Amino acid sequence: MKKFNILTALLCCLFMTATAQTTMNVRSGQVTYAYKMSTVGDMEFATGSRLIVNGKAFNVASASNTDFIDEISLGDNEVADNTVSVTYSGSTANVVVAGNIASQVTVTASGAQVSVIQDEALQKEVTYTLSGSSTNGSFLMDGDYKANVVLNGLSLTNTKGAAIDIENGKAIAVTLTGANSLCDAAGGSHSATLYIEGHPTFSGSGSLELKGLTKHAFASDEYVVVAGGTITVSQAATDGFHINERFQMDGGTLNITSKGDAIDVGFRGVNKGTKDQYERNGFLELNGGTIVASCSGAGAKALKADSTIVIAGATVTATTSADAYFDTTENDISSSSAVKPDGDFRMTSGTLTATSTGDGGKGINATGAVTISGGNIYVTTTGDVWEHGADDTKPQGIKSDANITISGGSVYVCAGSYDGKATAFKPGDTGIFTINGGTVMGIARKKTTVSAASTQKSATASSQKITAGQTYSFSGVSYTIPAGYNNTSANVIVSRAGL
Repeated sequence: MKKFNILTALLCCLFMTATAQTTMNVRSGQVTYAYKMSTVGDMEFATGSRLIVNGKAFNVASASNTDFIDEISLGDNEVADNTVSVTYSGSTANVVVAGNIASQVTVTASGAQVSVIQDEALQKEVTYTLSGSSTNGSFLMDGDYKANVVLNGLSLTNTKGAAIDIENGKAIAVTLTGANSLCDAAGGSHSATLYIEGHPTFSGSGSLELKGLTKHAFASDEYVVVAGGTITVSQAATDGFHINERFQMDGGTLNITSKGDAIDVGFRGVNKGTKDQYERNGFLELNGGTIVASCSGAGAKALKADSTIVIAGATVTATTSADAYFDTTENDISSSSAVKPDGDFRMTSGTLTATSTGDGGKGINATGAVTISGGNIYVTTTGDVWEHGADDTKPQGIKSDANITISGGSVYVCAGSYDGKATAFKPGDTGIFTINGGTVMGIARKKTTVSAASTQKSATASSQKITAGQTYSFSGVSYTIPAGYNNTSANVIVSRAGL
């Protein structure tokens, strides 16, 4: 009871001297609740051991209770409404919560492990700003409303699980400011270093480096948009970006180095039979920005989608370096592919450089149709044929299980080593390869067959010696052969306007 009386006297003194102050700070452990003086109003003591401030109860009788008051002070530190800031410093973290939402969030801070749980009644956008540095810290947020997360010069490594885990399943605006880095714990049960259950949009002028030591570097259960900033996955045990529903890139820069797929977009809701209710479910759409994606695992894909891949303005470099492998679960060969849609591939503008150096690797490998109407495409596969028993897979350039149609843009393909037995353009068994426009050159050991339905003429040559670094010209089409590609007896096909 002695502390209660002291607190009562302290409050009286504080308010008598509060004329020049704008904020009342109530500190409880590592958490400070910042109330605007103009909104505090009457404070109530309840049951003799709790102080009620704007609906938030603080314990004043026993240090063993949660939300125990350590200090009350007045200051001129203005804290914006609907904000939470977390500043990491080594083995600890300091949290500041705006007073107007103090009664609707439950904050737990133990060392540098911080969690904020929003009450379901809190139907406001809260902005969480994370900054500072810790080698053993984390941030968890859950709620029922969309939110903003600002990474402002944050360096966070968690030795127990994910670095950041956001579980509210709503729209999350992630703003990158300054240089940020996140790393998870190796050997954990979590799915990603940065996990967002919801649909995040990344923007800002800052950068973010991700290291995924257990599994994915970034994962989300809903659609993801990258609109700005520079995101680098410097290490991923499996996928760099693992996304359900849809991935869309409109700007910014994305650099990914992974063992598994660099970007893997899966269907959402398939197991519940709801696949079609989500707009463009399983799509990977690249409308702008720059992507450099590289993966090194057997059978890995740089860009992979359960449905359609669209390039409409982005600059993309996609590279795989490992051989194919035999998937015992699917009882089939799985090839590494720079671009792998399980639906259609469409390109209207932008630049794609697709390279696969492993045996059996593919440049573009579509289950659906390949349609190219604009942009610049450079495909190189340099591996040999990959065999498993009586089965094999070849290092094809552009492959489709359906039709391949080129009506615009510039498309240059160098496929397979001499012994790789690859084809530059390989439509499905019942599909056709049609050229109706654009500039095309395809180089491989095997001949490419062009449909008679094509409206633009093509020319072919056989037994051509192709050497890396040379500028090869045929029928008015020239191309500088990429490093690593050599073919002592290639078949060549070219097509251009006016041929």
